Amino acid sequence: MGELERRVWPVERLEVRAAEESAAPVIEGYAAVFDSLSVDLGGWRERIAPGAFGRTIGESDVRALWDHDAKYVLGRNRSGTLGLEEDARGLKIAVVPPGFFSTSARTVSRSA
Repeated sequence: MGELERRVWPVERLEVRAAEESAAPVIEGYAAVFDSLSVDLGGWRERIAPGAFGRTIGESDVRALWDHDAKYVLGRNRSGTLGLEEDARGLKIAVVPPGFFSTSARTVSRSA
């Protein structure tokens, strides 16, 4: 079996918020920023070009995962719990996480 390659870097400007007491928490931020070098990925870096996500957003079933683990799906575009938008800056995401994550998210947003 081949080696597993993981590419991980922080989501820029990630925020967890609840608009009102009864509202579900929302995770928002940019999953990728255009024309900016990534962190060092083991001797090389990536730069993402504008337009890189357009086709995928329109055609694919995209999932937001906790720690890249497919057992923990935070949101999914086809279910309406993951919003994806490519704007001039990059790939903007908005996730309404499921119950297992919501309790922690509410605690974080209230303490911020």
